[in-house]
Amino acid sequence: MRHVTTFILSLAFCIPSITAIAPSAKAQDNLPRTQEIKNERILTVTGRGERAVKTTKARIQLGVNVEGKTAIAVQEEVARQANSIVSRLQQLNVEKLQTNSIQLNPKYVYENNRQRQEGFTGQTSVSFVVAIDQAGSVLDAAVNSGANQIEQISFIATDTELNAAKQLALQDAIKDAQTQSNTVLSALGFTPKTIKTINISDSAIAYPVPQPRMDAFANKASSMPILAGEQKVEALVTLQITY
Repeated sequence: MRHVTTFILSLAFCIPSITAIAPSAKAQDNLPRTQEIKNERILTVTGRGERAVKTTKARIQLGVNVEGKTAIAVQEEVARQANSIVSRLQQLNVEKLQTNSIQLNPKYVYENNRQRQEGFTGQTSVSFVVAIDQAGSVLDAAVNSGANQIEQISFIATDTELNAAKQLALQDAIKDAQTQSNTVLSALGFTPKTIKTINISDSAIAYPVPQPRMDAFANKASSMPILAGEQKVEALVTLQITY
């Protein structure tokens, strides 16, 4: 009986030793993976894509500038001419017609190094969108209705065309980033492995084409020629590539 008891006790003391060895073996298994992550090399590249879109519409901002002796007289004249312009533009079915500004300010003159008030100036402006092939005739109609300032003209493409150009610009940006990474790694004797992260910048940026401000446009004998420009869409994509 003494020999049996000794054997059971010896077995009991062996069990904790086996349990202690198990976690250590598991840690050893994870060591290569941890070491691999720690030694991971990453190349960061940013690709750029750009597409030009033919514009089909013009965004026009025009207005009225009036001078007079009294504030009431100036305000009434601005309102009269503005109503005439807006009514005519509505008849022509322009898009996105809206008022942009209304101003009434004292007018000052300087004589003998002294400032004195001489009446008031009033101004209002509206903006609208129209097809480019109709822009010239619409401007003529607005001027004939009282507009005496053309503040800005910019050309825009349709949302559908801009979205299609954005997708193509993104594809170009990705190709550009991959080409850059392949060139750099090949020159250094490395081989790309996987793409770790992909970062797309904010929505593709569209750049309108503004035209110079034109004052005193009235009394033109023929229509002002309006020539379409291009709108650019840009995309940026940043890749992190392991090697």
